[in-house]
Amino acid sequence: MVNDTVSRALEENNGTITPAIADKYSINRMMLSRMAAQGLLERIARGIYLDPDVFEDELYNLQLRFSRGIFSHDTALFLHGMTDRTPIAFQMTFPRSYNATNLNDYAIEPIYQIPDLYNLGITTVRSPGNHLVKVYDVERTLCDIVRLPNQSETGVIVQAMREYVEKSDKNISQLFRYAQQLHVEKRIRQYMEILL
Repeated sequence: MVNDTVSRALEENNGTITPAIADKYSINRMMLSRMAAQGLLERIARGIYLDPDVFEDELYNLQLRFSRGIFSHDTALFLHGMTDRTPIAFQMTFPRSYNATNLNDYAIEPIYQIPDLYNLGITTVRSPGNHLVKVYDVERTLCDIVRLPNQSETGVIVQAMREYVEKSDKNISQLFRYAQQLHVEKRIRQYMEILL
């Protein structure tokens, strides 16, 4: 049987307990470990536990495991609802100095970025499992998908650009500010001139 405090923590945190959540609710971490051994919780990483009866949110779980990772490129398009393609591998951007030895154990396509560009345009959105995850904003994402050749398929890029120009909350000046910083101003301008 699950402890009442643990039940409340799981209920109020979408079926997840992290070290910060355990501290907030004064939950003994050894108790969580014992509950996982009994099959009452699922341990997905050190200190991170899930309610086994709750739908697994793969994107949220990846962000818990790799907290420095920001969902980017085609994965960010998916999270922003700007592509109809579900990613097979999730693209996450990390600081260039980041070294996680077990990234290859997960469906992650890592991208590394210098600190100034890594921090550019970080925001949060709701994952399909209704958790907040870190992702680059739409304008940064559009710059990223045209930045490296063959990183995103042409059809995905065109669909995303079309979706963007239809958005009522688009921020063209921010798009061009990012494009200048990421050295893709010419490519972004070409798409915008055709579509706007």
